[in-house]
Amino acid sequence: MKQYDIGLDLGTTSIIIATQEQGVVFHQPSIGAVDTRSSTILAVGDKALRMVGRVPSYIDIIRPLRDGIIQDHRMTNELIVRFINEVCRSRIIKPRVSVCVPAAITGIEADAVVEAVMAAGARQVFLVDEPVAAALGAGLDIRKPMGCMVIDIGGGSTDIAVISMGGRVRAASLPVAGNAFDQCIAQYVQEKFNIAIGPLTAEALKKQVACCTKSEFEGVMEIRGHSWETNLPARRLVYTRDLYLPVQELAARIAATARNVLESTPPELAADIVDRGIVLAGGGALLRGMDALIEQRTGVNTLTVQNAMHVVAVGTGKYAEIMSRMES
Repeated sequence: MKQYDIGLDLGTTSIIIATQEQGVVFHQPSIGAVDTRSSTILAVGDKALRMVGRVPSYIDIIRPLRDGIIQDHRMTNELIVRFINEVCRSRIIKPRVSVCVPAAITGIEADAVVEAVMAAGARQVFLVDEPVAAALGAGLDIRKPMGCMVIDIGGGSTDIAVISMGGRVRAASLPVAGNAFDQCIAQYVQEKFNIAIGPLTAEALKKQVACCTKSEFEGVMEIRGHSWETNLPARRLVYTRDLYLPVQELAARIAATARNVLESTPPELAADIVDRGIVLAGGGALLRGMDALIEQRTGVNTLTVQNAMHVVAVGTGKYAEIMSRMES
């Protein structure tokens, strides 16, 4: 009987589901809305995201995952059950599900992930490190005795690993990723311009304007928010140069951690990495200048993979089959 495998990228910002045959088949925000009066879950995913900043006080907007770790088990279970059922609705055979997790996850946290996915109807659950999934999604053959280095910059955490023979040789994780950049931008705009902006505006600034290296790029975006000076709605133009300092400071922390991992890598594997370069994946890898900054700080050619947002989910979708072959 043919196996049915899916990969689940259980991210702080988004939940992405992929299969080996079709690639990404589902992508929605990992967020939910709860009516606190009745403890009823009103909406999840895209519908809940549209409610951010626009709901009465008795409705809570919940992000149940932080740094890839489950913080709210009820909401996480609801998201996983709804999303997997939507993908597998017409399937008679229960799927084998591979779930990517941060490299620094603890045993208790891993057990919580497995329990949530099994409750959603999985036949079997595999856990895969995010950098390993990113390497698979980027098309790297991790089964060979040859080193590759992957930096996965997600929503809640950045995971860095040197991989060989299907496993991590050196690894590090830090809580600096897409959400940290959003929060930093919002705080900086408030301090510099006395305008409070919401998380969606901060994310738009990151994508459209921010750059973590000084370059010829100069973007501009009009922001709308709440003025602390007048207590009234306000608008202002924000340029790339306005955001360079806070963004570069956070990006430099990622680059410094990557350098530390390289410094502790065995010589033969380090030589492989020099030949093959560093692979950048995850939504945070799309920040302008990130690859150039890491290359500058490490001295190693750095490349952002195509479809960086989905590469981890795609690799996770391949994991169960590849591990079955390796065990054989």
